[in-house]
Amino acid sequence: MRRGRDAHGRAGRQAAWFRVTAAASSATLLGTLGLAGTSMAATGAAASAAKPAAATADTSCHLGNGIKHVVTLMFDNVHYFRDNPNVPSDLQLMPNLLNFFTGNGTFLSNNHTPLIAHTADDILTTFTGLYGDRQGMPISNSYQAYNADGTTDPAGSFAYWTDPVFDTAKTPNPGHDTNPTMVYAPVPPATAAHTVAPNTVTPAPWVPFTRAGCDTGQVASANTVLENTGVDFPKVFGAGSPEVQQLNADTDSFKDAEVADYVGIGVHCAQGSGFCADAKGVKFGQTDPSATAVADVLPQEPGGYTGFQALFGHRYVAPQLGAGTPNVTRNGFQVTNAAGNLVDENGNQINGAFLTNHPGFPGFGPINASQSLAYIADMLESGVPVVNGYIADIHGNENIPGLAACKGAPAALGSGTACYVAQAQYYNAAFGTFFKRLAADGITPANTEFILSSDEGDHEAGANVGRSIQPTPANCNGISIPCTYPKGSFGELAGNITGLLATEKNDTTPFSLESDTAPEFYVTGDPGPNDAQVRTLERDVAGLTASNPYAGGTQKITNFIADPAEMAILHMVNADPARTPTFALFAKPDYFLSAPPVANCNTPCVSVNPAFAYNHGDYAAEINTNYVAFAGPGVKHLGLDGSTATEGPNSAGPDSGQRPRVRLVGQQPLAEGADLGNVAARLGIGRI
Repeated sequence: MRRGRDAHGRAGRQAAWFRVTAAASSATLLGTLGLAGTSMAATGAAASAAKPAAATADTSCHLGNGIKHVVTLMFDNVHYFRDNPNVPSDLQLMPNLLNFFTGNGTFLSNNHTPLIAHTADDILTTFTGLYGDRQGMPISNSYQAYNADGTTDPAGSFAYWTDPVFDTAKTPNPGHDTNPTMVYAPVPPATAAHTVAPNTVTPAPWVPFTRAGCDTGQVASANTVLENTGVDFPKVFGAGSPEVQQLNADTDSFKDAEVADYVGIGVHCAQGSGFCADAKGVKFGQTDPSATAVADVLPQEPGGYTGFQALFGHRYVAPQLGAGTPNVTRNGFQVTNAAGNLVDENGNQINGAFLTNHPGFPGFGPINASQSLAYIADMLESGVPVVNGYIADIHGNENIPGLAACKGAPAALGSGTACYVAQAQYYNAAFGTFFKRLAADGITPANTEFILSSDEGDHEAGANVGRSIQPTPANCNGISIPCTYPKGSFGELAGNITGLLATEKNDTTPFSLESDTAPEFYVTGDPGPNDAQVRTLERDVAGLTASNPYAGGTQKITNFIADPAEMAILHMVNADPARTPTFALFAKPDYFLSAPPVANCNTPCVSVNPAFAYNHGDYAAEINTNYVAFAGPGVKHLGLDGSTATEGPNSAGPDSGQRPRVRLVGQQPLAEGADLGNVAARLGIGRI
């Protein structure tokens, strides 16, 4: 989930292409899969329409092993294992997707996330093959960074690849951190013989493909597309560019039109690629068409990176996919509508988030399967051979048009509720259309490497089988008998940790907090781990208690605490010392903790928040165990390799959220996000 990830802080969620290998034995797993065992280190007029290209890979693209295309599907928190043992899991409700991989390749159900398991660090780990301590994002979707005066500023993890720290304070501190967002370490900083300087950007994951002559498309993929208007626009387009002029002229404080036009969608082009070189459009404030591609600038890329271009934003990419020409179809599948605008796999116009009849990027949070898959197919059919697509989860009400079951449904959806099932069925239909469409284009596992995964799992905070509060009726299964969750029985337990510390421990130590179910503390002044005030605060935090209605009584909130030494072992300390927390708390995963400036519990310090219920970040089996799947040339047809959906971890039972490890059924290969075998090497194009 990406809380507040959309560019203007509205609730949202978040993708990447994946690499595979065994954590314990890379060669063994990759041999089983038939993969190579090399691991990787490291408001103006619309743009003019391009003639839709044939659905074939560019002949300049040189992939290995008979592979012509690479398609990566990255879910946000879509689960293979069941959350409620009586209700089919997310993927069980999407048989068109699940059967595609089990029938054409290998589906590994024993894949593991980094700690802390959050969208940003998980996806960027899978992009780069590096834990967050080496690629720069080891904490969460946001973090704090110490200023020169010992205070902290908040910062966002979602920022374009070459951005400096994305300081999100309303007025940034004059001494705020300006090191690279994606700060790189050639070795884990904790084991480096010499201090790693925090001044180098992590190698970009699209470079092996573009150097091999392959245009690489990105659909909502973390940090490979423009993420934020204020920082990214002047950096990429130029301070005085028409795009920045449009941004400055827009009186909407959320800048919805500019987000729709330029954020979230991109194509990084190979040298000399016509997809970028031929792209033209009428820009804001202009009357004549001009080139819309910009230089793809990576000044610190190993080996140099010059002469490459990129297109950013729906406004500039869509015309290269067919937008601007009415009623485009390819092999009977609709691409544009009568107005010449791109449509999703159901024929709905793709509009910008929070906008009406404004074609554009629909937002990171709500981008559903029908929308993301349409972008992916459009790119493949337009000659972009490598495409990475992110797809939102089905656990929140995404307000998908035409789903009657979701009208009036709550923001967070319990397993087996009518809206949850309806959204899963909608996704299943979209995948059915997607694979039929690609097959009609000649894009199949015979010539295309398909990769599937999810950033992480979740703990479902709320009523469940075997807990003190259960869904109703007791025999609900979500299919023949929908599940319902009475008011107050579903949602995370929102905790005011400032008030809890003051009332239970009389501790008012000044600190800032990265709110989470596994929050990080940044004690003001940046004291060391052995400071007496820090040690007292750690002990007080460890002793906090609250009443948990789902567990049926009072309990300690904290499961684990990690200081900088342990955080370094967990790959949570990067090369930038200003970003190292004082300590991290791993709470029981029913809780989501924040630190408002209210040092009392006059308003209850812990209460059910029905807007969010799927928590991650913590150390729990249902959070840290997910899946990765492959289909394509060289991949053995092993089907499911690992536990079934009913055998894995779930959020049910009296010990819900307290099982840190999954009990394996039989012998299974173990995979993890940080070492998932160099896809670039597998494709015969070298490595970063």
